[in-house]
Amino acid sequence: MKKFVQFIAGAVCPECKSLDTIAINANDDEIYCVKCEFKEKRPTDPTIKSEERINVINLEEFKKNRN
Repeated sequence: MKKFVQFIAGAVCPECKSLDTIAINANDDEIYCVKCEFKEKRPTDPTIKSEERINVINLEEFKKNRN
């Protein structure tokens, strides 16, 4: 099975300064660069309730579940 990688459009890596190389690990909300060793936990706003947070989804899986 092919690994699905969700990229953040327009994001610039703070370490290597590459554009469009930042991806999200959907399992633990860690963001990372596919070109260098940069990794960090996705920032969270403690004032936002968990039910108001945006969830990352795989669009292909979403389309399959709607049919």
